Amino acid sequence: MSAGRRIAFAGAGALGVLIAAVVLWPAPAGPEPIVWGRDTCARCRMHLSQPGFSGQLRDADGVVRKFDDLGCLVGAIVETHAAIPEVWVEDHEGGGVVPLLSAHLVRAPGVATPMGHGVVAFSSPDAAEAFARANRGERVAFETLLRDGRFLARVAGRPAPMAEGSR
Repeated sequence: MSAGRRIAFAGAGALGVLIAAVVLWPAPAGPEPIVWGRDTCARCRMHLSQPGFSGQLRDADGVVRKFDDLGCLVGAIVETHAAIPEVWVEDHEGGGVVPLLSAHLVRAPGVATPMGHGVVAFSSPDAAEAFARANRGERVAFETLLRDGRFLARVAGRPAPMAEGSR
C-alpha cells in the first residue's frame, strides 16, 4: 500500500472514531444553568425571573425543559404520559437544585409563586417545615400533588372539579 493510501485510510479511520464518539457519547446529565430573564418556561412561556421557584426536566430524548413555577413543571409531567428520566426542582432557600423525588415540597396557597400555584421545594426537611409553619402551609409529597384533583385542574388550566356533595 502506498504512503498516500495509508494516510487516507488512517484519516478515514480517525473520522469514523470521531463520528462514533459524538454519536455514542452519553448525553450530559444534570440540570442546565438558568439564564434569569432570558430563559422561558416551556409551558407558560413566561421568562424565568424569580429564583427559588423553578424546575427542569430532561425527557427521554435528552431535551431539557425549564419551568418558572413548580405547578408548570407538574402540569408538564402529567401531560407527558411517558417516562421522564430526570426532574429537578430549585431549592427555595437558594441551595441549588435537588432531584424532585428527594425534595421536600411545601404547599402554601398564600405564597406568591410566579404562576400562583403556591408550591415550593427545599433540600432540607427542617427548612421545609419552618417555611410551612411560617406561611400557614403544609408539607406535601409529590405523589399527593398527583392525586389532588383540584391542584391538577389548576395546573392544567381547567376549572377545579366540584367537591362531593356541592352539586
